Amino acid sequence: MAEDVETGMGGTNETTTPEEKEKAPWEKLSITMDKRADLAISLVVVLVGAFLLIASRDIRLGSVTDPITSRGIPEILGLFLVTGGMVRVIIRLLSWSQLPGHLVPEEGQEDEQGYPASWARAIGVIFASMLWAWLLKPLGFFIVTPLFLVATVWIMGDRSRVKIILYALIYTVTAWVIFGPLLGVRIPLGPLTALARSWGLIL
Repeated sequence: MAEDVETGMGGTNETTTPEEKEKAPWEKLSITMDKRADLAISLVVVLVGAFLLIASRDIRLGSVTDPITSRGIPEILGLFLVTGGMVRVIIRLLSWSQLPGHLVPEEGQEDEQGYPASWARAIGVIFASMLWAWLLKPLGFFIVTPLFLVATVWIMGDRSRVKIILYALIYTVTAWVIFGPLLGVRIPLGPLTALARSWGLIL
């Protein structure tokens, strides 16, 4: 026997049968993701991480004492990719037989109403990141990083000027204090190098 359920929008009624209530959660989802493609992508992530770990062995350590060393970032990133990729591979293999066929429920959530996902935003952030890396040495960390953060937050749709500027400044100073004075990483300061040296911020 069907039950009448009154919705909160418009007061219309819709019926829900006992069979629909007893459906497993995955039966109510959109089963369109190919588990083979998901496994292949996870393996590619593992291979990319392994490549970073191997390739980082050829990076010279340099003569300046550095707790992270010039190999630190690629090694950390490689380890993160290998670990994350292997977790995804194991999860996919363990759950392979839970559903028949090669399709499984889509992961994540649908786009928020009125705020759809945009490929332009993703491309914009990638382009801004490349521009940051290119301008870091000539302009310096204190100039290019706040501009990069303002640009990326604006690309993501935030238009609050005060919040954007405060976030950019606080993050820039905090990141420099952690990686500069505390960890001893040599960060390019560009035209502000002489001023920072005169203030005793760098050697």
